[in-house]
This record gives sequence, C-alpha cells and structure tokens, in this order.
Amino acid sequence: MTQLQTNPTVSASPDTYTRSLLLAAEAVLAHLHPRAPLRLAQVSLEEGVGYASVPDTAALRLNRALAEEVVLVASAQAAAGVVLGCGATPVGAQRDAGELLALALTDPEEQAVLPAYLSILEARARAVLRRSWAEVEVVAAGLREVGQLDSRDVAHRVSCAQSIRGTLLN
Repeated sequence: MTQLQTNPTVSASPDTYTRSLLLAAEAVLAHLHPRAPLRLAQVSLEEGVGYASVPDTAALRLNRALAEEVVLVASAQAAAGVVLGCGATPVGAQRDAGELLALALTDPEEQAVLPAYLSILEARARAVLRRSWAEVEVVAAGLREVGQLDSRDVAHRVSCAQSIRGTLLN
C-alpha cells in the first residue's frame, strides 16, 4: 500500500516556463540599457545570464546613473517574479542588486536608506518590464526552444517583438 505524503514538498527550482521568463526579463532589461557592464554574453536556462564584463566599483560610485541601471537590471528577476505574481526567487542570478547598490553608495546617510532605494529601483524595473513584456515573452520562448541565446539572438528577438508591436499599433 502506498503511503500518502503529509508534508508539502518544496521544489528546488521553478518550472521551465517561469525560469525562462525570469531569465528573459533580466536579459531584456540588460539589452535595453546599453552600458558596458550590462553587455550580455549569453543567457542560458542552465547557467543563467552571463555578462561580458563585471561592473567596476569605482565607476559605480562615480556615476549614479550607471549604478542605478546596473542595480535595476540585477533586480529584474525579482521584479519579474512580482509581475508574474508567483513570488519566484531569482534563478541563476550572478549579480546581487543589494550588494551592487551598497558598493555604489558611499555616504552613510545613503546607506541608511538602502532598502528603500532598492525598492524604488525594483519598482522601476517592474514598470519597464510591464512596458516590455512582449519582448520578455519572445526571448523566453527562444530560451525554451533552444536553451541558450547569445547577445545577438536576444537583440534580434527584442527587435522582432518591437517591430511586431509597432506594426500592430499603427
């Protein structure tokens, strides 16, 4: 006789569909913000989002706009989880938004409001993702189909989605 399980099991990772959307959200936001530390190398269902370079701490401290964009992209997966309503945790995330923001802020008063600043940047990420959800869906479909996309593939898919949306709206 089989025994019923009384405790719920927690899955270690989200399903492929959700995983692809979370990774695609980060890849699309990185593509939409063409800065050196946000240049994609590849995005893969197994390895996550890979970047061509690492953000320079000194550059983040000197350039607030750069720091905000890097943190915004790093918080993309968490923001996408909120947009999806699944509360999924980031998968394959190589950059921690909180750490990056803490490195960029030098003033002790800024450090004191770090959680609020981070929540504002995550809200901005959600807003950009809602406007660009068609691109996220197209990149996610490519990830599910192929398993790995390089920066040219992501750029092509984003361009196609934007073109289709432009054609439909005109």
